[in-house]
Amino acid sequence: MLREIRAAFSFLTILPFGSAVHSKPGRALAWFPLVGLCIGAILVAVAQMSPFNRDLSAFLILLVWVTLTGGLHLDGFGDCCDGLLASVPAEKRLSIMRDPRAGVWAAAGLTLLLLGKWLALRSIAPEWLPLAPVFGRWAMVWAAYHFPTIRSEGLGARFREGLSARELLIASAWVAILLTRPEIGTLWLLIFCFATLFGGWAARRLGGGLNGDVYGAICELSELTCLLFIGCLYG
Repeated sequence: MLREIRAAFSFLTILPFGSAVHSKPGRALAWFPLVGLCIGAILVAVAQMSPFNRDLSAFLILLVWVTLTGGLHLDGFGDCCDGLLASVPAEKRLSIMRDPRAGVWAAAGLTLLLLGKWLALRSIAPEWLPLAPVFGRWAMVWAAYHFPTIRSEGLGARFREGLSARELLIASAWVAILLTRPEIGTLWLLIFCFATLFGGWAARRLGGGLNGDVYGAICELSELTCLLFIGCLYG
């Protein structure tokens, strides 16, 4: 279990947990929401200790957030913007997503995503911050469990090895810890619906399955959805 937790932290963050190679990397997905909870706790600490006004504090929180994750999911989101939105056959979309160069859609999408997060962070209290990274990583687990992979190789396919209902249940148990108010349950349902619908749309665009880039995009968009939802309720 400890090796699976270390693998989750070493993959999803830049925190010094070292590499933890596992014969079935998919088992680490059980602990993805735990990683999100720790990221959220760090963000709460940053928000509470920030000496800046609301605008600069929101920027600082976002800066720490992106840095902690090493921009991993932002990279996947940018690739998805370029590939999924291209008016080309599915095989060409996959080729575009593998291209390390960022196109116009990636630049525009990343700008709007980060701007949306910054605006939402300006309006919510620090105690709500853990919800977004937890739900974002749970959404990845759900998508990886529910949808097939489009390729038999690659990071996305590798992290499905060993993934089963057990991992999804453990990941969901970490989310359940946060269910202290009815609106959080509503948010969970919203994220479930979004991840399912977006994942289904992406799978159709890619010819029947998902890859690691789409998992990253689901995480980023789920986080943004959480922040906007909370901001609308309590902002």
